[in-house]
Amino acid sequence: MSGNTQGSALTTAMKVTIAVVGVLVVAGVVIIAALTGVWQPEGEAQPSPTASAPPTAGPLPGATPTAGSEVLPPPTTDPGAGLPPLKRSMPLVTAPLPEAGSRSGGLMPDLPTSIVEPLPDSSIISSSIATEDTVMQLSLVGSVAATPDEIRAHYRSLWASLGLREEPGDDATIAFTGPFETLSLTIDVTGTGNRYAIFGVFRTE
Repeated sequence: MSGNTQGSALTTAMKVTIAVVGVLVVAGVVIIAALTGVWQPEGEAQPSPTASAPPTAGPLPGATPTAGSEVLPPPTTDPGAGLPPLKRSMPLVTAPLPEAGSRSGGLMPDLPTSIVEPLPDSSIISSSIATEDTVMQLSLVGSVAATPDEIRAHYRSLWASLGLREEPGDDATIAFTGPFETLSLTIDVTGTGNRYAIFGVFRTE
């Protein structure tokens, strides 16, 4: 009787020991699987590896541009394409140049009055021409009852109509220039009228 009881007790203890060992083994397997990423709770899908996108090919040489594309048109081979032809500037004074000299109380013969036209009702005080090779210098001094503003307006309009450009400055002396010309105007206010003096330098080439 006592032998059966001892055997039964041993059998129960062994069963408990085996059960405990089994639980520990299962728990160890679960922990190892969780650490290594092999095991995961049911219902959670593992993320799939992201596939790298293949490289996008660039535009082919000589490709035709399309709407929204970044293909640039091929450069033109003609550097002057689309540009208007340049017009060659011509001098206001051409060869042969007039005879040099000076005159008091009147205009020198062949003085280019289309460039230095005296104001109407002017009294000519003096005029002169000097030449050397392809360069001509001239001067004209006159007196008129017109106001200084009227005198300046007259020559500004005349020289601008000839294609000359006014240089920055003040009303004491106005200057106009071109590719071959330089003209200046000064005014002296006097009691007997306003004296104006024009000086110009011209090249024929």
